[in-house]
Amino acid sequence: MSTVHTESFDVVVVGSGIAGSSAAVAATREGARVALLEKRDTFGGSTALSAGMFWTAPDLDAYRRRVPLGDEALGRAVVEDYAECLRELRATGERVSDTPKTDIMTFGIGYSTDILAILAWCRAQVEAGGGVCRTGTAALRVLQNANGAVTGLLARAAQGRVRYEAPAVVLAGGGFQGARDELTRAMGPNADRLLLRSNPGSVGDGLRLARQAGAGGSTAMSTFYGHLIGAPVNSFEPKDFLPNSQYYSDHAVLVNLEGRRFVDETLGDEILNQVLLQQPQAGGVLVFDDHVRSTVGTDEPFPGLGVVDRYQVAVDNGALHAQADTLEDLVARTAAWGIDPAVLGQTLQDYVSAASDGGGFAGGHPVSARARAPRTGPFYALKVQPSITFTFGGVRVDDQARVLDPDGRPVPGLHAAGADIGGLSNHGYAGGLAPAYITGRRAGRSAARAASAEPRPRADVPAGV
Repeated sequence: MSTVHTESFDVVVVGSGIAGSSAAVAATREGARVALLEKRDTFGGSTALSAGMFWTAPDLDAYRRRVPLGDEALGRAVVEDYAECLRELRATGERVSDTPKTDIMTFGIGYSTDILAILAWCRAQVEAGGGVCRTGTAALRVLQNANGAVTGLLARAAQGRVRYEAPAVVLAGGGFQGARDELTRAMGPNADRLLLRSNPGSVGDGLRLARQAGAGGSTAMSTFYGHLIGAPVNSFEPKDFLPNSQYYSDHAVLVNLEGRRFVDETLGDEILNQVLLQQPQAGGVLVFDDHVRSTVGTDEPFPGLGVVDRYQVAVDNGALHAQADTLEDLVARTAAWGIDPAVLGQTLQDYVSAASDGGGFAGGHPVSARARAPRTGPFYALKVQPSITFTFGGVRVDDQARVLDPDGRPVPGLHAAGADIGGLSNHGYAGGLAPAYITGRRAGRSAARAASAEPRPRADVPAGV
């Protein structure tokens, strides 16, 4: 039987993105000795691939309007903690913008940050507090005693299996977007068509570990965050994620591969991205004019992303596209894509009429009063597909980030944060980095307090496990 190396800590954190990093710092500040574990070879998870925008809803009413199906207790926690957490980030000395960005994803408010520097600062704090930060360490199982209380974590590292004895564990693995089987169960067969816009290591480790420990599931399992991407793509590596995202789609007309509208486009790209998944072959076409391409189509949606012609980026990366001087000619050119020109032509005619009248309906779906009819040639058509950055469903937790069983009772010593928890966002999106940092901070504090309240337990695990 192989030997299992044993180490003792107060809190073990699984995942080194902003949720796990925040949890580790918060637990350290509470006096806990922390092990921050990352299964990949580099720290940061999908956070390290992000634009670094620390944003969420400006108030609880805005959260309710944008995420009517959201877990209000979690939404309240994020809104209430946001200002204090922003001050905390500024106190690190790393870059946090002085000027807010408003109307993020149509409604949010936030600040640009140097997120890589903040992640490094977090790790430095953990190590200064006597803790450790390790890559190449994959969590295998949460260890529990006969009463179900957490006693540690079994992990696999290059040197073999390690038993981390600790009375509290925080799960912050980043969601299950990389697990195709989980996606299909949650979202249906079109999930196989989702383009992964994330680090490939987020394969549902937190959800799996929590289930094994007796956790209950959350709402929002079929919803997710991502952006429309040109289709097809020749390359989709991390460097391609941000420039290929068609953030301006809320200013375009979006049709499915039958040439029909299916959503109010002004809801925002992250909503359109989700709704497109349910359309035939999860495929769509954006139709817009030169005014859109030369304004919002090239604008910098977030500070730091840069000004880029997103249509041209998609074209250069292999996306199916068309250009014409009139909408009629554009429709004719898309017929080669298998789209019925009569259907698409009528769809666009109805949209233009409704938008010109100040709103209404076209094809049975709302045309917002904010919608602008495409009227400035040349006109463009771009085939698009949905992508997934992280999932909105996951582990059920309370507002202190304690993991709950199916009956709503806390699993002693188990906590979760960030994209591993479910229900904070639910179709509507309340932000990524800020909610992850805030829920991580609550999880770290709760875990440290749970650890200090109990004598350090031992887990009875056979040496060959």
